[in-house]
Amino acid sequence: MGMRRKKPSVSKRKRKAMAERTLLQKDPNVNRNAKDSVFCDLFGRQEYLMQLYGVLHPEDKKTREEDLTIVTLSSVFLKGIYNDLGFMRGNTLIVLVEEQSSFSYNIIVRILIYIAETYRRYIDRNDLDEYSTTTMELPRPEFYMVFTGKRKEHPETISFRKNIPGMEGCPVHVEVKVIYESAEGDILSQYIEFSKIFTEQYKLYGKTQKTIDETLRICRERNILNDYLEKEGVSAIMYKFMDQETAMRKALRTERKEGKEEGLKEGKEEGLKEGKEEGRKEGKEEGLKEGKEEGIKEGFLNALAGLVEDGMLTISDAASRANLSQTEFQAEMAALAARR
Repeated sequence: MGMRRKKPSVSKRKRKAMAERTLLQKDPNVNRNAKDSVFCDLFGRQEYLMQLYGVLHPEDKKTREEDLTIVTLSSVFLKGIYNDLGFMRGNTLIVLVEEQSSFSYNIIVRILIYIAETYRRYIDRNDLDEYSTTTMELPRPEFYMVFTGKRKEHPETISFRKNIPGMEGCPVHVEVKVIYESAEGDILSQYIEFSKIFTEQYKLYGKTQKTIDETLRICRERNILNDYLEKEGVSAIMYKFMDQETAMRKALRTERKEGKEEGLKEGKEEGLKEGKEEGRKEGKEEGLKEGKEEGIKEGFLNALAGLVEDGMLTISDAASRANLSQTEFQAEMAALAARR
């Protein structure tokens, strides 16, 4: 067996420095511009990202804008529709995912996939060796879900063990903090309020200029994201948001259709498989039953044939006891003699 190349040792200080660098420098799969949604567009800008970090970590008074590095991965979540934002602060990786309408525990699985992919790329980028005896230093993750829809129940956290069926006591533990609202006036609460206002206007007016105008009017009156909306070419961003809503609905319809078709296919295959297995089982049981009955019958006929041969019974008496005609009994005796 060939010798595996040993990677050069890395000092603890150097490993820590690597951990604090950008996760995926110049990686084409890092969406640094974050232009695919209002959520990513807003918090993909350093000044608003700093405000967001302040909401998540109000105890940290030392962090500055330049200490935060965006490391959002594209093409990780389903069809790129779900809004995700990843950024680093020192050796902490913070992942936020927005759910606009439907509350789904599947987001825990998507986050699990996200962090696994992030670690894989981090290990590759920093030339770390997962097979080394030296323990790797990896970014410590924090997971958040920002839910802007309506829901009666508001769990503070959701987790892989608690909310994914069959995972109770599972050694894998992923916990996600759910944010429904924030302190009045902070950047996160403003975004959540903006999303709700837009959703209401979209339901009323659809993909029209009226939706944009009314959303902006209400936001101005309530002083919601005014600086951002005035600064950023509002119409283009709002239309982008509407395209995103349309794409979301289309994706959900496609997923339901694909899920239904896949379910029918799997159900048919499973049904055929179960039917086959059930048929084998029933056939085996029926065969055992028939074999047992056949064995009893053959034994009985053998006993009668022996009595006839010994002159203790006539063929007529033996045939009568076997509930057969003399001709049938003689045929059975001939068949028995042939099998001996």
